[in-house]
Amino acid sequence: MRYNVRSFSRALLLRGLAATVSCALLFGLLFGLLLAPCTSRPAQAALARKADVNTADAFNPKPSDTDIILPMPCGLSMVFKLVAVPAKGLLWDMPMRPGVDDTAHQDRAYYDRRFNTALSGTFTLDDLPAAWRKLAPQGQNFFYLVAKYEVSNLQWRAIMESTCPDTAQPGAEAARPATDISWYDAVDFTRRYTTWLLQNAPDSLPRFAGDQRNVGFVRLPTETEWEYAARGGQTAGSQLLLQENFFALQPGESKADYAVYRPEQGARAEGMANIGTRKSNPLGIYDTAGNAAEMVLDTFRFSMAGRLHGSAGGFVRKGGSFLSSDAEILPGRREETPFFLADGPAHARDLGFRPVISGINTPGGDRPQELTAEWTRAGEKPAPLADGQTARNPLDELDRLLAAAPDDASRKNLQELRNTIKENNIMLERQKQMEAQSLLRTGVYMIETIRNYSSRRNSLKTQMESMERDKATAKGAELEKLKKILDTARRGMVMLDTSLDKSLTFYRSKVEESALLAPEVLAAANDSLLKDFSGTDPFNENMHKNLDLYRIHIDAMRKNKLLSRESMQKDILERRFQ
Repeated sequence: MRYNVRSFSRALLLRGLAATVSCALLFGLLFGLLLAPCTSRPAQAALARKADVNTADAFNPKPSDTDIILPMPCGLSMVFKLVAVPAKGLLWDMPMRPGVDDTAHQDRAYYDRRFNTALSGTFTLDDLPAAWRKLAPQGQNFFYLVAKYEVSNLQWRAIMESTCPDTAQPGAEAARPATDISWYDAVDFTRRYTTWLLQNAPDSLPRFAGDQRNVGFVRLPTETEWEYAARGGQTAGSQLLLQENFFALQPGESKADYAVYRPEQGARAEGMANIGTRKSNPLGIYDTAGNAAEMVLDTFRFSMAGRLHGSAGGFVRKGGSFLSSDAEILPGRREETPFFLADGPAHARDLGFRPVISGINTPGGDRPQELTAEWTRAGEKPAPLADGQTARNPLDELDRLLAAAPDDASRKNLQELRNTIKENNIMLERQKQMEAQSLLRTGVYMIETIRNYSSRRNSLKTQMESMERDKATAKGAELEKLKKILDTARRGMVMLDTSLDKSLTFYRSKVEESALLAPEVLAAANDSLLKDFSGTDPFNENMHKNLDLYRIHIDAMRKNKLLSRESMQKDILERRFQ
């Protein structure tokens, strides 16, 4: 929206003066004392409306200690949050499955079904300013930054217009998301903002260690970057990222606590709200669901059979808006928007954006040597065995054959074979790591299942004992009823005993499988699950204890200690509250 605050103020003043003259002519000198209230009301109302929005409302209405604040023209700021992506190295990444499991309309599942991809970040911990490093989680991670809010109208005008907007009295629209702009306009905003930062605050952008030339820059997020941050980023853990179609809500909360939208059967929102009016997601960013839908960098492609289709169309629109329903504000929902319509670049009154800060994958400094060293190591050794030994490496034999190759043609064929085996080793290593994580996760949840069966068994046993006592004094119809209930309860007890027995057998088999994992594979999988269960709520604390117990059983099995199902059951039931 384009508006001139000073012209708007003059119009209000003239309107107020006109009202004053009208009142004087109508009521005359006799009612002169009433003229003051008559003339002051319009001006007071205008001032009250302007006072509703201050400058901070338009760039950081909900400050927090984890904010990363970058300057903007006209004395404004833009606030970012640090996003951490766990990965083993520069050439590793985190598997991701964007999209939704259950789309609201099955006839459009090819839009929204989850697909396989991966995510990482371009910045290492050493690339971040010292103050930002304090905000980074523990462990090996790679980073990018995401804007805490959607870009507001005031921020938009500060970058895109030649003169500064009025920040003293910014107006009612200033704190609402900048919308009705094209994808090309949003990209131009990121270009202009990066240019301004480089010219006016170069130290505010992250720089690569040892590289004086390359620097971080502002851009639109990829779909995967946007969705990872919208689902809670590093606070969510891999299991919640896979299982939740929204991020996990606290008891008593609903989507309406986090989103401006139109709930099912509910009234449509009257219009766009100011940025940050609802709660933040677990990462600390606002309005990823509802309010203004958001553009991303990627083109839209259909999701077919777990992968993206080859035809690249318009751009992807994410998050839904104040016009959207429950299903349309899910982080995985994918909508296509054309770059152009018949009348020019496409835009919509409910479509805005939030930028990220990223960089290039191949900066200077020490990065080229680190990338080369990591690629040289990757896939060169077969996966280690459980006893710490290493299987025979076919690449060693190929290296000897390469050295003795009689001609260039033979050498070329052998090198192609070596590259194929190396790639296969890399794939197997990553697959083995994923299998190890799944194995440990299964064991952790089986501990909870065993406790659940045991608890239900104990409860049923107590009820049966009570009924047996009642049976001793019961007579007639009451006695017959108790006998039937007890007969049903005994069958239930048999089913629970069978379920408990089979669960213990299955659990022991998972311990045995886990004991066969190589130590480094087991340790990496354990670290990954620790991040998944890093929360302080009762569920995560309990899962953390389950993982500790599972590791105790694995270590005992690796040392050939006697582990019967009975001893495992005792550990599981007695260690619960330790």
